[in-house]
Amino acid sequence: MPVSILTDAAFAADVLAFPGLAVVDIWAEWCTPCRALAPVFETLAERYGASPTDRAGSTPSEQVRILKLDADANPEVVTRYDVRALPTVLLFQGGVVVERLTGARALPAYIEAIEAQRARGNGTPGPSPIAERGVTAAPSGTTAIEEARALMNRHEPLLVLKHSNSCPVSFTAKRQYDDFLAAHPDVATRLVVVQQERALSQALETVSGIRHESPQALLLHAGRVLWHASHGNITVSRLQHAFAQLPPLP
Repeated sequence: MPVSILTDAAFAADVLAFPGLAVVDIWAEWCTPCRALAPVFETLAERYGASPTDRAGSTPSEQVRILKLDADANPEVVTRYDVRALPTVLLFQGGVVVERLTGARALPAYIEAIEAQRARGNGTPGPSPIAERGVTAAPSGTTAIEEARALMNRHEPLLVLKHSNSCPVSFTAKRQYDDFLAAHPDVATRLVVVQQERALSQALETVSGIRHESPQALLLHAGRVLWHASHGNITVSRLQHAFAQLPPLP
């Protein structure tokens, strides 16, 4: 089954008004990694169904659309979501961006992202789509204050990024965060999407004593904030410097 083609004109109807999960590959003909990603998305289309005529028997929120959008021919979407690197894959749940994956990745990475979001939408136990390396969202019934305290009191350094999925500045910071993590795969992290976890974002302000901003990066360890930055000060070089200043762990 071919991947559905998306355009600026059809974006509102096919993505923003869609109650399920829309997975959008933003690509360009001249982009070599984009061409490498094409067969991966064909496999996803076969697995999940790519047509706006969605699978029978599933509820609207369970449906998945696999689509691709030519960045050169559709500048409105590219500008609206501050897409500056290709390929970029955006996952929309109910018309809201819930995940951004930059660069060509292997098939399992996209399946994992899709299944995590479907599990979350269906109320099925599973990894949160906003969870990062080894630091998952707290179990159901945990209060935001309890989770914030647990994050603060971890025995290993933890990088927290508060991210707004509607703010271009935040997406720029998120790219810096992603690039830093790609170069430092052992760093424990927690991504807090403020639209989805506003209570946790506020609780982190309460327990840390650091006024909330978005985007905002916090380096936490053993009950202390070792470093924090916001907006344009969240860069790969500043993150590297912050971790270089960490005291030796016992």
